[in-house]
Amino acid sequence: MTRRLPGWLVLAATLLVGPAWALPQQTDQQAAQRAIEEAADLEESEDGILFEDDAAGAEEVSEEENWSQKDEDKIAVDERVLNKPWNPVPFRTDVFNYTDAQMKERWPYLMRALLIPFPSAEYLEKRIEYFPELKEELGPEFNGDYEMLSRQILQAWRLFFRGEFRAARDHGKKFGAFGKIPAYFSQIIYAVYLSDTQTEKHQLLQDTANQVAGYVKVLKEMKDHPEFREDYVTLRLGYAYAIARIAEEVSPAVAVMRNYLFKISGACNDVLDINPEHPVALAFRAGIDANLIRTMGKAAGRLTFGARESRAEEYFGESFSKVNDLAIIHYEFANALLYMNKKRELQEALLHLQTAMYIHPGFAMEALDSMYAAKRMRELQDFISYRRSFRSYDRKRRKYVKETDENLHNITMPPFLITEYVARN
Repeated sequence: MTRRLPGWLVLAATLLVGPAWALPQQTDQQAAQRAIEEAADLEESEDGILFEDDAAGAEEVSEEENWSQKDEDKIAVDERVLNKPWNPVPFRTDVFNYTDAQMKERWPYLMRALLIPFPSAEYLEKRIEYFPELKEELGPEFNGDYEMLSRQILQAWRLFFRGEFRAARDHGKKFGAFGKIPAYFSQIIYAVYLSDTQTEKHQLLQDTANQVAGYVKVLKEMKDHPEFREDYVTLRLGYAYAIARIAEEVSPAVAVMRNYLFKISGACNDVLDINPEHPVALAFRAGIDANLIRTMGKAAGRLTFGARESRAEEYFGESFSKVNDLAIIHYEFANALLYMNKKRELQEALLHLQTAMYIHPGFAMEALDSMYAAKRMRELQDFISYRRSFRSYDRKRRKYVKETDENLHNITMPPFLITEYVARN
């Protein structure tokens, strides 16, 4: 008997239809560049060379904690992309509506992945009074009413949980650093799952990274203060995730040239040093090895960066031991299995995608995670019919995006079906 999809997913799926990566610490930049060039030679085929972008001029990162990006490394952000109407989620937003009291009660569950603290008045006052920069940005009209500030920030979180991402972004960014957390997490989730083009997605993600990097002085102070380290972790992860979602879609040569790899690695190491049991950071760390193996192959990835399948699987296993009902980690593990073992792990990958599809979401982001898993499931089912290597599939998928600029993570767009693409070409 065929198992039925949850009702919420069936309704949403009618409109429907990896892991972000980083490098281990202490990686030599010149060795990285050589490995990429060697991998490019191996990737040459009738489809062309995957790593065709020019990586000349890549410079060594002097400090792993370096948050700043050089102007030439930043993606130019068009204000029209930030201000244009955003696509709505393909489901009723009131399904995930929470009152302030409900949010407070359910906060540990809602934040079981991100581990962001509840923005109570007491929590906000302690931080904003300690860091003058955070109080100054609230403006002279702020009269010290932290209860009001807490309610306004909770309103931004309510909109985020509902899936009203544009409203959450616009509302939250008016209320200082802690309002910008739901605001720019909303922008990240919209960019990944609902923006139409890869160009728009990358600009929205770059803008998020720019916003977080603007707090670098405060964040470094937070890192050095035990009481505020969890706040540092929150923003460090948001910054790294935005950069990583760009890095996984550009060529490895460009990722090195822009120093994405070292920034992501530094962020991941920072978070796990502070909280070695953070479930998202553990999965993030696992993506390091999986994506290196994907792009460079097992030999080059291992010899140059020490990337190993066993280490990636170990970190994913630790993440699952902390929280096992996060669709995003299940689908990222499915992708990692394919990146590392190609077709040999296809059935296990499909099982994890199925698991992700059936996880009942607690809020809009989790619904989109499950919907993307359903889309990815359809893509991999079609891949089975392709009867060629995963490497060949991955090349053609990248080529399709280069031709169309389509955001393949967009859950309202049809899945990328390799058999149809090949037939058309």
